[in-house]
Parts: sequence; C-alpha cells; structure tokens
Amino acid sequence: MIQDATLIVFEDVEGAPVRIGETVKIVGTSADDSMNRRFLGQAGVVVALVFDDPDLQYPHDPLIQVRVGDVGEDLFFPEELELAPEWARRRIAELRQSMREVERRDLERMT
Repeated sequence: MIQDATLIVFEDVEGAPVRIGETVKIVGTSADDSMNRRFLGQAGVVVALVFDDPDLQYPHDPLIQVRVGDVGEDLFFPEELELAPEWARRRIAELRQSMREVERRDLERMT
C-alpha cells in the first residue's frame, strides 16, 4: 500500500467508528494475522484515521491508527478494537493528568 498523506485524517470524521483521542483496547487479530501480537490486549489512544481506498472506506470503514504507550503505533481494523468503558477512560485521563503535573514539577525544580 502506498500511503498518501492526504488520506490520513487527524480530526474526527462524521460517521467513523471512533473519534480521535478516544481510548480503545486491541481485542482481536486480523484475518490475515498481520497484527503485531505485542498490541493484543493493550489499551491505546486513537491518533488518526487512514482511508487507503476512500471511495470504498469513507467514512465508515477506516484503518485506525492507535498509539499504545511504550509499544508504539499501528493500524487496526475497526473489528480489532473495543472502546474502553467510561470508567477506564476517566482513569486513564486522570493518570495522564497526574503524569503531566509530575513532569511540570520536575521541570520547575530543574530551573
């Protein structure tokens, strides 16, 4: 597949199965078994939607680019992802906020 940057969307798309910034869990592998197994069972954040065949995919069937902590980023089919429950999304947001506060305090101490 040749990726054309004009087909990578970094903002919400009406009718897409997920929203940018949404927390998802990688729950299944693709039929062609192309997914890196390090991602299986991990939670991550949607960072982009990729439409490599816009005529067929837009807006309902994008590949979904997900960032998973220290594991990295990869593309997933919608059926390989599960939206995290609301309580998990809140907890992840709280953890991110506390990490930002710690980093800010560390920077203040260094200056």
